[in-house]
Amino acid sequence: MPEETNADKGPVGTGEVTSWMSRDKDGEIELHSLPAEEILEKLDLERPGMEEVGDAAGRGDRDVALERLLAYYRERYPLTEPAEKGKEFSQADKIVEHIFQFGPYEEAAYGEEVDWEWDPRGDIEWVASVYRFYWARPLEAAFRATGDEKYAGAFVELTRDWIGKHLLENHRKTHSVYTHWQGFAWLDIQTGIRATNACAVVRTFIHADCFTPEFLGLFLASMYDHQIKTELIPMGQVHNKAIFEQRGFINVAHTFPEFRDNQRWLELAFGRARESLLEQTTTDGVQREWSFGYHSGVLSDAVEIMGRMEATGFAVPDDYRERVRRMYEYVFAIATPDLGAPMFGDGSRPLWTTDERSDWPLYSVLKEATSFLGDPKFAARADLDRERLPAETSCAFPEAGLYVLRDDWGPEGIYLGLHCSQPAISSHDQPDNGTFELCAYGRWLMPDTGFFTYGHDPEGRAWHRQTRVHQTLTLDGGDSADAGRQLLWHAAGDLDALIVENASYEGLIHRRSVWFVEKRFFVLLDEAIGDAPGLLELHFQFAPGEVEFAFAEGRAATGFDDANVLVAAATGSPVEGAEEEGWFAWGYGKREPRKAFCFRHGETAPAAFVTLVVPYRGTEGPEVEAVYPEDLEVGAERVDLEVEVDGRRWKIGRDLARGTAWKEELV
Repeated sequence: MPEETNADKGPVGTGEVTSWMSRDKDGEIELHSLPAEEILEKLDLERPGMEEVGDAAGRGDRDVALERLLAYYRERYPLTEPAEKGKEFSQADKIVEHIFQFGPYEEAAYGEEVDWEWDPRGDIEWVASVYRFYWARPLEAAFRATGDEKYAGAFVELTRDWIGKHLLENHRKTHSVYTHWQGFAWLDIQTGIRATNACAVVRTFIHADCFTPEFLGLFLASMYDHQIKTELIPMGQVHNKAIFEQRGFINVAHTFPEFRDNQRWLELAFGRARESLLEQTTTDGVQREWSFGYHSGVLSDAVEIMGRMEATGFAVPDDYRERVRRMYEYVFAIATPDLGAPMFGDGSRPLWTTDERSDWPLYSVLKEATSFLGDPKFAARADLDRERLPAETSCAFPEAGLYVLRDDWGPEGIYLGLHCSQPAISSHDQPDNGTFELCAYGRWLMPDTGFFTYGHDPEGRAWHRQTRVHQTLTLDGGDSADAGRQLLWHAAGDLDALIVENASYEGLIHRRSVWFVEKRFFVLLDEAIGDAPGLLELHFQFAPGEVEFAFAEGRAATGFDDANVLVAAATGSPVEGAEEEGWFAWGYGKREPRKAFCFRHGETAPAAFVTLVVPYRGTEGPEVEAVYPEDLEVGAERVDLEVEVDGRRWKIGRDLARGTAWKEELV
């Protein structure tokens, strides 16, 4: 994506470089913080409502002008009623004492003199969270609920300290711990999120006694610095960070339209945001990092950006609106039975702990979609209004390589989500093409391994990213490439079928065929197509809990008291089972051991695995059998298999040349 810097233009219409920008001897852009004393020069003092500010500024009385500017903002943003009165605000109380906390870690006391670069728990995400002003939100909630000046005072003190220690002149400064991060404090994502958080809380804090006219001038000058940095040195890449950055750019312009450059900023920011959104999402509406948290974040920012632009009278193009709609469609389709999200890549999902649907993770997002798009089906998904839900429950997003096979929209339904994508635009994906997650009858049975962490445990992060700890095929236990594609999608009646393949290793393609028979159980055919030598293994992992391994019979089954899953190799398969190390990480820095195993093939490629995956209610497992065909031709376009579950026998198959899949019950 081309960068737009306006670096040679200076402010629009002047054609000259101002005090906040210059170039070094190599032509690199050098930025300079705007002195707070000059903030009035950057405002449109002829704007309606600003007359008294303009009169004072015209007389050269800066102090009075800032007093009137503060009064103007207090009237513009009246103090809103707190959402939670009488609540304990222990987190805010600790922030007042310069005690911060992030993620799963113990809190850390920064002392009287705050070192913003301090990394108390060895995790870059901690440092980033402090730089992004996430600590401002608890202070704002506490001040709005209590009116206690100590919370506003902490915001003023910490913000003043941050501004004083982070001049734009030092925007390239290398972080003292993470030395590979040049300009960490002013990185695109830090700048954008910090601006958004600051704009969100300032509307409340301006009503505090300690929020003085003098501090208002300092604060606005810092917001101007944020705008200049983003305007002149944007990220300029197709990435979630580019949207987060432009959201902050737009939020400053939206919150403070009094800046002279406001309209130009809005148009510039939206142009960048639109270009980035369209490039970093597929035409079927999936963010190209294939990790739902980033899809959700980009969607949320895209919606907010649209709302901000429309509030100014800006006509949002149809292609932007359509892409947002498709992103909501993906949320609708991919949401799990408990209205969570798949954990592929750097994804997480809270444990299923409540029966109240309105508390489930994607409930509010789906309700928001109906409000935003005017389509009742999203709210119907949130509230399980079956009359307004589609009859077809399985969904495919072939450009993204993400799929859902399900029998019902409700929390007791069977759900298998599968991932087989092209390379992602960042490292938030994992080399796990072909992997899946399984939930059935109100219980997660085979969840994804999760990502565990970003920064504090490099070895732990590396372990969770391995191909062999996901439910897919490996060659000699090595990590696979990301080169997925869809070969067939069939969703009709009581048979869903999906065939995908991945160019996993040099000389080896992994083709996975999945049949969802009678919307009850799954048949997997995994083909290792090619001639690459080495050990072929097919891996499976279960939810934490008891698992009974019966490798002599080629089987493994969970031991829960309400719902379970049986994984069984086909009779006659040249495989043997072996237990493996397993971990399940459901949240940042949180994981626990679990049972895992693999089927090891007795032959080298070309070779195939035939496996039954059968979820069931209760503790009594079904009688199952799949027959490994003696005449199976690995890589053939047509395949026929026979399977039996609880006394019923089916013939199932696929024909890639004709683009068809079928099942036939045998009497």
